[in-house]
Amino acid sequence: MKLYCDKLELKKKSKDELVDELYDSLVEIEKLKRELLKYKNSNTPPSAHPHLKPAYSKTIDVKTHKRGAPLGHPGTNKPKKETLNTRHISGTECPGCQSKSFEVIGEKIQQQEEIPPDIQPDAVNITRDICQCDNCHLKFLARDNQTPLQGRFGINLMVLVIFLKFIVRGVLRKTTCFLEASFALKLAPASVQAIIERAAQAGKKEYDSLQRIIRSAKLLYIDETSFSVLGKNWWVWVFRSDTDILLVIRNSRGNNVLEEILGKDYKGTVICDCWRAYDFLSNAILQRCWAHLLRKSKELKSVAGRHFHKKLSALFDEIIKFNSTEKSEKQRLRKYAKMTKKLQKIIAYYLQYPECEGVAKYINFHIESWFTCVKIAGVQPTNNYAEQAIRETVLVRKIIGAFRSVEGTKTYETLASLIATWQLRKLDIKKELTRMLTTNLC
Repeated sequence: MKLYCDKLELKKKSKDELVDELYDSLVEIEKLKRELLKYKNSNTPPSAHPHLKPAYSKTIDVKTHKRGAPLGHPGTNKPKKETLNTRHISGTECPGCQSKSFEVIGEKIQQQEEIPPDIQPDAVNITRDICQCDNCHLKFLARDNQTPLQGRFGINLMVLVIFLKFIVRGVLRKTTCFLEASFALKLAPASVQAIIERAAQAGKKEYDSLQRIIRSAKLLYIDETSFSVLGKNWWVWVFRSDTDILLVIRNSRGNNVLEEILGKDYKGTVICDCWRAYDFLSNAILQRCWAHLLRKSKELKSVAGRHFHKKLSALFDEIIKFNSTEKSEKQRLRKYAKMTKKLQKIIAYYLQYPECEGVAKYINFHIESWFTCVKIAGVQPTNNYAEQAIRETVLVRKIIGAFRSVEGTKTYETLASLIATWQLRKLDIKKELTRMLTTNLC
């Protein structure tokens, strides 16, 4: 009889009432789980909690994993060089019992890379002819393609200093210590800085050309990060195309920087986050970053929030799967409309939950920009390319803390942009630095 009454009571309840009860029950379960964790040892790892275990593990089985390249990958064994110098090492005593009585029964041949000891820099006295043209009577100094017209530092030394500063991330004093310890070359930190500034001046034309290339690019990944300059908060902007990277450092995070670099009428495709300055690019086609969105939704810890994040993650996985194979333009447009409609339904549902409202509005404000990567082939759904390009600057920020002059920002943005672009193009950094310096200084 009681069971019949319970069933009767259940029928009387509306669908909404049942959903509310279910939601309250789930919330209560979450509270109980948190209470249970209080009785666990604080040193207990997350893996000991069944409900906190990851869905999968990337841990490699130490017992079975073999060293070297994965199966199917080509080998990368270093080829042996032709031996220029030879040394023969003769036995002196037994390492076991120190006996000096032994017999040579064979040889073992090995090759080692070595740096000659006590490398000394060359101090070269340069004499130039002073010439006068017979035609126009212009007086000029004789020049070659290896020796700078001015300054007391040669091209190879300048390349080494720039390499230590931008590739090895060496601060000025550590750079001077390395030069003295390795080459007995005593330079003041101010001299090292002067070399870097002169190299930046030599690369100015190439940097300006890089900016023009970025402005004409059809696809750009853009991001920005803060950087202290003279104790004030400035911003490092990165603009990355398929083949080029441009860094600019400004005291603004506003759309004036976008106007300066791209102009008012940029009509390409831009992958960016939802920072409001990008709304200035009204003529561009925008793709908002899914990585930023999923990080926001993952911070929602409620039951509804976790379900919201799960729905968004499923949409992102659908994007990746769709773009994994070649599609026609018609297929892409149809998929774009379908996924946009699906996202709108998800937003409409989760707007009713206060903890999800902020993220839902964040999505809805840029609703037309989440599936550009589906509509247009070759567009990435995340801004990871820009974040990768700006990562080096983030590491530099951790090392030096701040720029101490506006001139220092100009020097950094010039050389960092050129080096990052060469790396993206898989060019030899040393050769490119040598080319740039000899072209502009010799």
